[in-house]
Amino acid sequence: MAFQLAGASATGRGHLENGTGCEDAHYVIEGTDGVVACVCDGAGSAPRSAEGATALSRAICEALLPKLAYIQSDDIADTVSNAIRQTRDQLALKGPLNEFHSTLCGIAITAEQCLVFHLGDGVIMGINPGDWSDFVVSEPENGEFAETTYFFTLPQWQSHLRVFSAPRRYRTWFLMSDGCASFAAKTSPWRPTDNFLLPVHNYLRELPDPEARNATLLKTLQSPQTDRITADDKTLVWIHEQGAY
Repeated sequence: MAFQLAGASATGRGHLENGTGCEDAHYVIEGTDGVVACVCDGAGSAPRSAEGATALSRAICEALLPKLAYIQSDDIADTVSNAIRQTRDQLALKGPLNEFHSTLCGIAITAEQCLVFHLGDGVIMGINPGDWSDFVVSEPENGEFAETTYFFTLPQWQSHLRVFSAPRRYRTWFLMSDGCASFAAKTSPWRPTDNFLLPVHNYLRELPDPEARNATLLKTLQSPQTDRITADDKTLVWIHEQGAY
């Protein structure tokens, strides 16, 4: 079992115009038993959200990787929850937790299963690469008011953490922040785009070098076309199991 991987976080037009940095973060790590990936979207309203997003994505991936050989859906919920608690505790030593708001999209893939975990907005899509009409989606969970969502730094974060096991036939995965989802996914119902995700998938598959895939994905996210659609930061992680279509 081997994977092709790519990930990129592009600073949004709004932050570029204000001279501020990207508040998204992503982390992807592969081991002998599988791969773990996270996309975290820091809240624009929180002054240190980029720090929160970076800390959370790394902590969860590093907590899950050693357990992939035997982990089940119940175990992954416990492991992710523990990693969130530890990250919250570490960040609380640096300042108020509401300064580090971030969402979470993540996946752990082994030879036997795909385990998805999600808190807040952003979108996770698993696709059967032999039939793009066959897909599974973890949809964003938005808050009670417009432009709001849930963060790992909120008191009731655990009630919004969703975990599920996806059928193993989904061998291509996209994890995206809400800024990326605004053009990379269709809504009502949520589904992959054949004019963005499909050509991105086909192009990345042809690039043997991981760094070239990352650079290509970043350039795509930085294009003027995407900036015309959203001023937000844009993060996309692509995972494709080699040997699949």
